[in-house]
Order: sequence, then structure tokens, then C-alpha cells
Amino acid sequence: MLQPVTVDKYSPFLGEECALCKDPLSPGDDVIICPEDGSRHHDRCWLAHGGKCAAYGCTGHGEIASSSPPTSSAQGPQISQPDHVSAPPVSRRRQQTFSESCSQSCLVLGIAIAIIFFSIGCFGLWAIADYLMLHVWNLPYRAPFSGMLLPMFFSLYF
Repeated sequence: MLQPVTVDKYSPFLGEECALCKDPLSPGDDVIICPEDGSRHHDRCWLAHGGKCAAYGCTGHGEIASSSPPTSSAQGPQISQPDHVSAPPVSRRRQQTFSESCSQSCLVLGIAIAIIFFSIGCFGLWAIADYLMLHVWNLPYRAPFSGMLLPMFFSLYF
């Protein structure tokens, strides 16, 4: 049985998104915390999803325990504060998703940079071999370019 947690203005869950509907948790909402990955759901969203966690791949499930309304005191209104206020459990699934997407982005960027450097290196090697064969060893393996860019480049640097 899962015990719902009521969000108040001091709650650490205030402003977080529901795992199913993505609406922010606001004061007065009853929240169900998934026992598997710690994601938060409105109680109505938990029930609408069949008593299961809405996070992709999570197997968390359970029935909601019925809660009785709090009894009022004759001394006036009191603010209910939990005995211990601790940070909400961090969803391991969300951390894995972020780190996986970050590492995938870094991998793609690294591959792209390697391809660019490889291409530049291949062009540079071809340009050196081309110059040596045509101008140093006098091996006419191709017709010289008639454009102005290549002779100007070689006259500046060689």
C-alpha cells in the first residue's frame, strides 16, 4: 500500500512535475511516490495509469492507501509539519537519462570532429603528394589546373 503525501507550501515536492501529466505539483495535491524510481505522480494520475508508475520502463506499482482527513484541534489552526523534512528521493531513471543523453552527444561530437580532422589530413596528404609528383619529380600524372587559386597557393608557400 502506498501512502499519499499531501503537498503544502513547505513541501520539497512543490513545483515538481507529475510523471504522467507533467503539471506542476501544487499545495493541496495528494502525491504518490513510486517505490521503484522515486518519480512523483498526482494520486489521480497514478490511478488513471492503472496503479503503475508512468516513467518509461519502470515496473513500480501499488495500491493507494485510503487516507483519513486530519482532525482539527480546539486550540486553533495549526500548520502540520512533518517530523523530519528531508530532500525528496532523486529519480535514478532521470539521472541515467540525462547522463546517457550527455554521453551520446559527446560521442557524436567526437566522431564529427574526428571525421573533420581525418578529411583535412587526407586533403593535406593529397596536396603534398600532388605537388611533389608534379613539381619536384616531374611526373605528370594529371593535367595541371588552369585556375588561379592553386598556383597562387603554391607560389606563396613553396
